Amino acid sequence: MTRRHFRHEAPATARDRGGGTGVAFTRPVISVYPPAHRHRESGFTLLEVLIVLTIVGVLAAIVTVPINSYWQRARIETTAGDIRNFLQQAFTESVNQHTPINVTLQQDADGRWVLQLTPPPPAPRTANGTYTIPDHVSLAYNPAAGPNAWPTSGPARTLTCDTVGRAMDPTTVPPHQVTATMVMSISHVRMVDGSLAPNIRHDIQVFPLWNVTIRKTVL
Repeated sequence: MTRRHFRHEAPATARDRGGGTGVAFTRPVISVYPPAHRHRESGFTLLEVLIVLTIVGVLAAIVTVPINSYWQRARIETTAGDIRNFLQQAFTESVNQHTPINVTLQQDADGRWVLQLTPPPPAPRTANGTYTIPDHVSLAYNPAAGPNAWPTSGPARTLTCDTVGRAMDPTTVPPHQVTATMVMSISHVRMVDGSLAPNIRHDIQVFPLWNVTIRKTVL
């Protein structure tokens, strides 16, 4: 910034006068005057605000998509774990109640898939005898028949855990132990329709000697 210097003489004071000689001395004074200039008013223009909002929107979209996909994959994995725990509960109930426990998979009046233990855990225990499968779950990969399919009787699919921990087929007379691993497969509805990738299938496996595990398969 260019500065302009102006020199002018300040009046002499008594101290500046030379010891009664009558001669007055003056002192040079330097004054600095910055050149006049215009100052921009504070604030933002409409264009600047629109640019910032656009950038924020793009960044939000970039971040939201992977977060939402991660959340959906985490939901289906959590549901697989909940189903596994519910099925394993059949073994606990067969031991506690000293009676075989039927595990039934069927749709209710509203079309929702429900898992149910029969007989249910007795009061006052808080264990839940019913588990409603969430709406984000697809059972599209469950065959109605096959070596690994749950035994089917009408609209229901049923496995029985007897008092010594065997997985039994209740549709036979008398019930006999299954010889293959029974599989219940779930996936996310958005994975099945292709809007969420990759498509991961969770196979909840019940072994002939009642033990429940989960196997993940990328389709």
